[in-house]
Amino acid sequence: MMLKRNVRSGHEHHLAFSRESGFTETLPFLRLGARGPQQEILRQNIHALRRGPIRYRRNKVIVCEGDPAEYIFLVVSGVLRRCRTFRNGARSIIAFHLPGELFGWTFDTAHALSVEAATDATVLFVKRSALIASAGQNNAMANFLLANTAAELEHIQKHSVLIGRDAKFRILSFLTDLAQRTGGQNRVDLQMPHHDIADYLGLTIETVSRTITELERAGSLARQSRRTLLLKDPKSLAGMLN
Repeated sequence: MMLKRNVRSGHEHHLAFSRESGFTETLPFLRLGARGPQQEILRQNIHALRRGPIRYRRNKVIVCEGDPAEYIFLVVSGVLRRCRTFRNGARSIIAFHLPGELFGWTFDTAHALSVEAATDATVLFVKRSALIASAGQNNAMANFLLANTAAELEHIQKHSVLIGRDAKFRILSFLTDLAQRTGGQNRVDLQMPHHDIADYLGLTIETVSRTITELERAGSLARQSRRTLLLKDPKSLAGMLN
């Protein structure tokens, strides 16, 4: 067990490395990676460069805003959030990251946002300098990083546009995107709590809950369980949102 302290921010959290002690989990499907042999090349390269896995409890801080950007992150399980907390206690969540997603690439020397566990999560750390070196020697890795970076930028652009829309549009867009990213088609498992969704969409918790109920009554959604929603006619919803 290794203890990492961030003295500047006051955050303290435990990092449970199991580098040599029986890491048997299979690396998750790398989103935006090539299929077939190219996918396996990417998997092998990431596996060779990784540190961890590291397991975090919900709400634990992984890196703080301003920390050195030495690593980028690959989500093995759970959900991570990238956010900024302001002096008055308000918080903005910029992105959620799901299993199989590699993120945190930056040309700066420090992270612009904090990264936290929105749920219990397992994360691999990949050395940024080693990844750059690998990309210089491997076209599959270089193309993967380019596609991954482009997708991150596109997601941030969509999120900035989303904040200007009404509550129903924001929530339907969020749920549709989540269903697509998890491969659930019309099923959405809301692992993150409502206050995280509210901070991501720029809404209050009450507005999130009320709007989901209104969408249920209108027939756009159906609740399968407390945490699981079903999108009715997701293709039509996607067309409406575009």
